[in-house]
Amino acid sequence: MRRHRGWRTSGAAWVGAAAAAWLVAASCRTMQQPRTIPAGPAPQAAPQAAPEAGAVVVPTPAVRVGILVDVSRVSIGADTGVVVSGVDPGYRAAVSRATFVPASTGMRVLPRFRVQVASLAEQAGAQNVAVRVEETVQIRPTVQWNPQTSTHQVRVGAFVTRDEALRLATRLTRSGLPGAYVVEEGPPPAAGRIRLLETGEELTVATVIPSKPTDLLTADAAPYRGILEVRASEMGGLIVVNVVHTEDYLRGVVPNELSPLAFPAMEALKAQAVAARSYVLHHKGEFAARGYDICATQACQVYRGKSSEHEMTDRAVAQTHGVIATWRGQAINAYYTSTCGGFTEDGENVFDGESIPYLKGVACAPERTAWATLHTTAPPREVGSEPGLGRDLSLLVSLGVLDPALEAPRKLSGIPTDPEIRSWVARLHQALHRRECESTVNGALARRGTFAQYLVGSLCWEERGRRLLAPPDSDYLLEVEDRASLKGEEERLAAAVLIQEGVLSPFADNTLRPGAALTRGEAILLLARAAERAGPPALVAAEFAGMAAGQVTILRGEEPESFALDPAVRLFRSLDGVRAAASELSLAVGDRVNLVVADGRVIFLEAEQSRKGAAADRSSRYYRWEARLTPADLARGLGRYGDVGTVRDIVPRRIGVSGRVVELTVRGSAGEIVLKGLRIRAALGLRENLFVIERETDSRGAVERFVITGKGWGHGVGLCQVGAFGMAQSGSTFEQILQHYYTGIQLATAY
Repeated sequence: MRRHRGWRTSGAAWVGAAAAAWLVAASCRTMQQPRTIPAGPAPQAAPQAAPEAGAVVVPTPAVRVGILVDVSRVSIGADTGVVVSGVDPGYRAAVSRATFVPASTGMRVLPRFRVQVASLAEQAGAQNVAVRVEETVQIRPTVQWNPQTSTHQVRVGAFVTRDEALRLATRLTRSGLPGAYVVEEGPPPAAGRIRLLETGEELTVATVIPSKPTDLLTADAAPYRGILEVRASEMGGLIVVNVVHTEDYLRGVVPNELSPLAFPAMEALKAQAVAARSYVLHHKGEFAARGYDICATQACQVYRGKSSEHEMTDRAVAQTHGVIATWRGQAINAYYTSTCGGFTEDGENVFDGESIPYLKGVACAPERTAWATLHTTAPPREVGSEPGLGRDLSLLVSLGVLDPALEAPRKLSGIPTDPEIRSWVARLHQALHRRECESTVNGALARRGTFAQYLVGSLCWEERGRRLLAPPDSDYLLEVEDRASLKGEEERLAAAVLIQEGVLSPFADNTLRPGAALTRGEAILLLARAAERAGPPALVAAEFAGMAAGQVTILRGEEPESFALDPAVRLFRSLDGVRAAASELSLAVGDRVNLVVADGRVIFLEAEQSRKGAAADRSSRYYRWEARLTPADLARGLGRYGDVGTVRDIVPRRIGVSGRVVELTVRGSAGEIVLKGLRIRAALGLRENLFVIERETDSRGAVERFVITGKGWGHGVGLCQVGAFGMAQSGSTFEQILQHYYTGIQLATAY
């Protein structure tokens, strides 16, 4: 659903077992440059002899994952030992465990970063682009044929660092040559050698397989499918590469990027699997100069091998086997972000580079087809002055505890009589389908303390107090100003039980007023809370699953249930616990509802709604956040981008389609600098670029603290992971989720 927010239109990894910290390891792809054309050739594995019978062979399509990079030592094992072979002619050794260290630093080879400007089928077109490039930057490019992509690739420059190459790519883009991005070239890092400690042998590249094909290899105790390769890095350390089937690689990626424990929605996990598969195929070969295709960290995709696999994500991978998202027949650069804050951003506003058609900002909300609007002929009305009284009265009337005549004006004024209270409590037990216990009390039931004792006794809750309330608990709960006014141990126990069960609460002055008279409205509030705590069978808590032909469909188990909606149904919305009557309710599939069903009809329905709005990712703990930063805090983070002296102000300079700050001016005593895209959140140390700024100033007007209120976590481009979970809960399929977040893509089978 789209919502208007001023100048624009807008719309899930580990969270702990109790939904903490996603979080996520749902990490965000922020390190690589967006692109729309295929990656260069994949790195070649070390040449090996034909495998012997029973040897481990990794089927295609395989991917080479750099699982350990620039380490000083690695130990590789398997249950029945391992076999080490090398490119060195004829070398083969069987050992119980293989331990490798660098044998020599060798020659340090620095990779070359270049800028690829175009990849064209026609050589003449590539030559024309090359001429334009040279005229623009006065550097002669090369035009080379890539047999893997069947295109002529135009590349320019040779740089020691990626940042230097990125500056040239940005310059070319701004000069009318869009599509430039950074590639890495260089000779294979085979200058150094490695030593196998168990035999003392020095090798150039070692391939390790388990002695028994059914065993798994471990690298520093972490298990991996496939085989492992060890080689020297140009930095003098070791690089360990896991050569594994792409589908097995995904089994070790998906649960780390979208936790099945925190986000157990199969369609969201399937969408994550397709995004991760598309990402690895798009970026395959990106680290060719270092001997692998893709890294195993948040700079690429988090991969932890066999140890992190989960049954649910295994099924998500299997059920989408080979499926990728494509644009013009090629795997897309499938960026994804943890929490987008209700709206994703255009890719070019976050990353330096060209506009990519499928990375466009979209509202993060369930599809419109997932929404339904419920209406009632019974208009909302105020009943009494107590907050929530109208809702509680309607609930008890719907449950048959109270007579509908009480909903008439002025019926709730005054003090209830003993017969009224006894009748209400008796009918409450009927609604609960429970036997009423005998409750003997002295005095008028409308006295607050007596009512509490009578209610606890009739509900048979006295045993809860005697057996489940320890003496310190009762003392703790009854730390009220007028505890001495409670008559006897039974009344004290009843008050403590009702406080613990959430039925009774102290007044604002921390009193219970047990000697005061109870009004009808107050009695109804207490009875409604007791009813909800006890759980009458007719009061159903479920997920809304749809509305059609006057039938409400809910889900409270494996099978959906449908009930007719009474035309005069009592409708309420609970906005983070604050209840209000409504004449109509808009519900999305997956919303939590509480309803009362009588004779097959829904006569009471309450929707649990959030003040965060309708965004599909609103369940994330990072959906809304606040940061308070002093000018000194900002100066420390800005150091890598320039020195402006004492920070005096930070001012958004350009806003993206989602409301994100995509250009920011930092003003200081020694000048100002302009930050763009990802550099903004990096410099300010924020979770996201979607934020607003307020300022706390001193008596002279100088800023003492910047108060930054923001939404989301990550770069905000592409698939919103928590949003995908929300969409899945609302009934969206993985295809719908992917086509929602990646504009105009097609789904295809890559293998």
